[in-house]
Amino acid sequence: MAMVPTTESLAHSKLETLSKKDYVLQRLQPRLRDVYYLHLKDLAELVRDLASKSGGEVFDYGCGGAPYRSFFTHCKRYVGADIQAGPAVDQVLLADGTTGEPEASYDLVLSTQVLEHIENPEAYLGECYRILRPGGRLILTTHGMFEEHGCPYDFHRWTSRGLEEQLLKAGFLVVESQKLTTELRAYVQLNNQMIHHLKCPERPLLHIFLSIIRKVYCAVGVPCLNWFADLFPHQAIIPANQASSLYICVCVQGTKI
Repeated sequence: MAMVPTTESLAHSKLETLSKKDYVLQRLQPRLRDVYYLHLKDLAELVRDLASKSGGEVFDYGCGGAPYRSFFTHCKRYVGADIQAGPAVDQVLLADGTTGEPEASYDLVLSTQVLEHIENPEAYLGECYRILRPGGRLILTTHGMFEEHGCPYDFHRWTSRGLEEQLLKAGFLVVESQKLTTELRAYVQLNNQMIHHLKCPERPLLHIFLSIIRKVYCAVGVPCLNWFADLFPHQAIIPANQASSLYICVCVQGTKI
């Protein structure tokens, strides 16, 4: 989901991909051989825990394939919304990316890995604030240190403190802030991602050699390093005020005053 211009065919194709069973399953139950295993595992663990403490009516703002829908089945209502119709989309957003919902109509707004694709984060957060009831909560996750993706619609990265400031400017009271996939886990995650950039097409022989390294690393290195990083579960989710300068994802929870 993004408050940016996009073609209908491009958006529809993306939502079809995001809604595929394998894509959703990877986010709920990532495997050791998955390049994004650590990031996806830590994010799913956090959202599952926060969802268990949630209730009432939930608005998933920029739901994509709505991978975390099952975490909110105990809630009164869950609405997945995005810019185009799709298999997991319950409600299509307006052309400008706003919800069209009445003011103060939800108890929780969920936004997972959306904000980096929003050209105007202030407008997006303002809409989150508007549709929340007083005392309602925003759960917002986005990337801290991550490669570009979904281009050309990838606009931002945040530190935990920077994301807190964004919520404060939108009127929220920040109640909790966390860093995800930190330190050694972050190093392994970034290393796994970067292996796909180990290429040199302008030098064919070297390119072939590097291709072999990539294949071996993906087959053996990725699962082994993911297993090793799992020996450090205390680095998966930490309070934002805990010393850690390397982290993949940030989460901030805000309450509407």
